[in-house]
Amino acid sequence: MKLNSLALFCLILTACETSVSNDYRLKYVQDGDSAVLCCDEKGKQFTVRLKDIDAPEKHQPFAKESKNHLKQLIDNEPLFLIGKKKDRYGRRLVDIIVNETSVNTEMIKTGHAWLWRYSDNLKLQWLQKQAKKNKRGLWALPESQRIEPWNWRKKNPRK
Repeated sequence: MKLNSLALFCLILTACETSVSNDYRLKYVQDGDSAVLCCDEKGKQFTVRLKDIDAPEKHQPFAKESKNHLKQLIDNEPLFLIGKKKDRYGRRLVDIIVNETSVNTEMIKTGHAWLWRYSDNLKLQWLQKQAKKNKRGLWALPESQRIEPWNWRKKNPRK
């Protein structure tokens, strides 16, 4: 499926304001669900947050593996972004596409992130169940170490 077809498909599925942009490159990965990219329309770097996923926080178990997996998926690749809305921290909420593949989907499929707790994405729900069933990525951790990032943040607020 070509990117234009994929973008159209995403527009139809989401039925929300969406934009497709390309020619971005990774500057650095912050964690398993956010990265700094270059360059926007003004030639400045900007931060993106991967839509529909939530990765382990910096001091959580599996955080390093999640971050490294995201870097592996997007480093040295031309990045296509779908989405233009911003979160409360000013990060652009996007689906990153590399080689016609959704990075967001890959992060869930391989068990390197949780499905965001408010997501209604049925495909990602199913992929997370499969990752959990097959003990992929963070799902291979003992249950006591699998703390959802939203619960971890509640117990460990930013200072």
